[in-house]
Amino acid sequence: MRSVVFGLLILTSFSLLPVRSQDVRAVLNFELRARVPVDGKEDYKIALRKEQWRSEQTALIVCDMWDAHHCLNAVRREEEMVPRMNQVLEKARMLGVLIIHAPSSCMAPYKDHPARKRAQAAPMAKTLPEDIGKWCHKIPAEEKGKYPIDQSDGGEDDDPKEHEEWHAKLKAKGLNHKAPWTKQHEGLKIHDEDAISDSGVEIWNLLEERGIKNVILVGVHTNMCVLGRPFGLRQMAKNGKNVVLMRDMTDTMYNPKSWPNVSHFRGTELIVEHIEKFVCPTVTSDQLIGGRPFRFKGDN
Repeated sequence: MRSVVFGLLILTSFSLLPVRSQDVRAVLNFELRARVPVDGKEDYKIALRKEQWRSEQTALIVCDMWDAHHCLNAVRREEEMVPRMNQVLEKARMLGVLIIHAPSSCMAPYKDHPARKRAQAAPMAKTLPEDIGKWCHKIPAEEKGKYPIDQSDGGEDDDPKEHEEWHAKLKAKGLNHKAPWTKQHEGLKIHDEDAISDSGVEIWNLLEERGIKNVILVGVHTNMCVLGRPFGLRQMAKNGKNVVLMRDMTDTMYNPKSWPNVSHFRGTELIVEHIEKFVCPTVTSDQLIGGRPFRFKGDN
């Protein structure tokens, strides 16, 4: 008990002494936002509830924050979001939260990294869900509502000329212009005490090994990878984790030329509302690091 108190004193005094996150215990205070049906109406209202999470029982998963993307505007929005997201990671890590970096299809650059080896070394969980290694395209609760946007075109919202020029630059670098990512964005720092994995099985094993009940998802893109990956919101929710989306630390692949023909940022809001109704609650970054929730410059 004395060592726990000592760890917290180090945090509150902002000491420069190195502290291993797994030695730190803290209480995280969140206000979760969900949407619940209004009696007798086909409508939903916001429902807020406060929860306290133990940091050692919490993980934060960074989903597909790659070093490149086939959509130039997606890259621009990611670049804008990265500094704030790294602040979130640093604070969460300092408080004792396990940070799991999940840049899908990009494990090769990290094959010798301690964080990659940590994910691989986690013992097989006794409670391994049958389909945790697969994409999840829908959970039963989502049958109650209509998916709010049309993303059948892939969601790219680039200017056609800029899009063509961007793909030419990617090809000139020897990259696959349709899938140019090679690793996680360099602006998101990976520490040795973190974990690196794009495997639903490995990540589940990590969570179970450490007794982690609470999971925060950040990253891109909410309507695709954040929801559907084997380590995404749907899999975590349906398999019993207390999962939330950090709604200001994400983006969507949505083209305003597609239904319902709203702005890109309104499209993101519609996806967030869908998640709050049928998948899991959401929180915002300011609840962890202070200040105000993040907002993209173009979001008016």
